Amino acid sequence: MHPATIKILFDTLGWLGALVFLVSYFLLIIKKWKATSVVFHFSNIMGGVLLTASALYDLSFPSAFINLAWAFIALYGLYSDHLKNS
Repeated sequence: MHPATIKILFDTLGWLGALVFLVSYFLLIIKKWKATSVVFHFSNIMGGVLLTASALYDLSFPSAFINLAWAFIALYGLYSDHLKNS
């Protein structure tokens, strides 16, 4: 695959991750989603993973770290809200 194509792919993943974060937060604020809902946790996991991939491609390690941490926090939230007592 051409390097420019790979760059566009990872930039697109980053933009998609940012959009997922913004939409999920907006839906939380307008009370369409709850902070404990599976879909909210899953959106934060996906947004974090997508932005981490983009940041790692660009060698932006602080951004990769914070987005991966965000994804793991959401994964813990999913576990503690829905999977721990299953």
